[in-house]
Amino acid sequence: MTLALTGKKQIVVEFIESKIADNKIPAGEKLDTESGIAKALGITRATVREATRYLVEKGIIYRVNGSGLYVGAPNKQSSGNFHVLSPFDHQAQQAGQSAVRQVLSSAIIEVPSVQIAHALRIKPNEKIYYLERLMSFGNMPVSFEKIHIPINVCDSFEFNKVEESKYSYMEQLTGKKVQLREQDISAFNLSDAGLAKLLKVDEGQAMIELRELVSFDDGTPFEYTVATINSDLFNIHQVVRR
Repeated sequence: MTLALTGKKQIVVEFIESKIADNKIPAGEKLDTESGIAKALGITRATVREATRYLVEKGIIYRVNGSGLYVGAPNKQSSGNFHVLSPFDHQAQQAGQSAVRQVLSSAIIEVPSVQIAHALRIKPNEKIYYLERLMSFGNMPVSFEKIHIPINVCDSFEFNKVEESKYSYMEQLTGKKVQLREQDISAFNLSDAGLAKLLKVDEGQAMIELRELVSFDDGTPFEYTVATINSDLFNIHQVVRR
């Protein structure tokens, strides 16, 4: 449901939109804090929060829990080509690098948590295809993904295909269309020494955790991914709908 804007909320919306446009702030760049915006305009923080909720809903900005507000990126994919150019491919191109997807390990296991089972609408003891995948721009690691796909989605899953176009492959296997990616984003400091080495960053570096649920056009969720992302290299947006 679209939020209604009162006079003061409209002032906040126009202030943020003007700041983005006038300063040519690119997608993924951090904005001022809500308290900073409230102080600059002489408006309550609660009013600013309502206005930013409206902008998040419109995709103009997005919120990272524990980190703040960031400029959103418009979805430039055409309605009929959800997977033709993913944000990862696009940003690799922008950086002048190749988009590299490397499957590090794969297995068939029981779904590892009730939370993931609930998201995928399967029972807690059901089997899934589980993959660990490293995403890189050329030879520079960008993110580490843990991918969970229910076995009941497809019978003949080939793990190596995920090094190519994952969504094209899933559509080919199932005859369904990929439609929605829902993302929950939070900031944290990386404490895992092994993962820090894999991603070529220092322990303690600020990172982004992205939890993503992907669904087909019939509403069936088919993939739950937990990704650790170096946000210095890769910008993210919250929801992509076909």
